[in-house]
Amino acid sequence: MSMNVLSQHILAVGNRNNLNVTNLQLQKVMYFVIQDYLRDHNGIEFIKKIYNRPFESWQYGPVEPDIYYRYSQYGSMPIINKGHYHKAYWVLDESIVHRLTTDVFDLIDESHAEKFWQKNFCEHHQRAKYRLIDIVND
Repeated sequence: MSMNVLSQHILAVGNRNNLNVTNLQLQKVMYFVIQDYLRDHNGIEFIKKIYNRPFESWQYGPVEPDIYYRYSQYGSMPIINKGHYHKAYWVLDESIVHRLTTDVFDLIDESHAEKFWQKNFCEHHQRAKYRLIDIVND
């Protein structure tokens, strides 16, 4: 389990539901799916296995840099990658679909309203790293 696997799963769920996924959407959906799970379930162990690389506070909200750069070639266009569905992540599917059908700019606004991003975003490229506690407590 890892952030890479989560990104592939989100792309696959999008594909199964005929929903395009842009790089910006992927970043926001990854963040909010993790947050949704942490808020709605008692077990943090499942997410600890996924969250192997932290989000950073970027201009448009939380971003996992490795995945961002992997798909940056698509710009604002949908990612042309069908992903890979991982059965172990099925519990996230409902949240993924919900977040993929939410306007991406609403997701950005939602992430900007969170205390951690407001406190830690800096236009001078000093990007704070999110711990799991930062994600769930906002």
